[in-house]
Amino acid sequence: MDALPDGKAEQKFQELLAKLTATPEWTEKQQIELEMARDISVEMLQLAEHMRDGEANLETCLILLKYAKVLDFVMTSLAARRDIKPQTLRVIFKLAGLKVDEAYPG
Repeated sequence: MDALPDGKAEQKFQELLAKLTATPEWTEKQQIELEMARDISVEMLQLAEHMRDGEANLETCLILLKYAKVLDFVMTSLAARRDIKPQTLRVIFKLAGLKVDEAYPG
């Protein structure tokens, strides 16, 4: 056994550590997607408060479910660093009855 540290192993470890602790840089498109997701969460909160006040019905529940599905798609894609095609996101938002940010490409 060699008691002296291996310089290459230490360098690889430092590179791995730097990669794991690096803050990801968001593209402008991803930042807009994150903002749209934040807007969806605000809409969901308003719906939930409306439901809490006694206006809970099947239609409101289904709208909340649609919003949750869209929010899940956007956040999962962003977390996995997958690129969302603008046309795909526009179709998903249209089907859910959500507004797409005017600055969003596509």
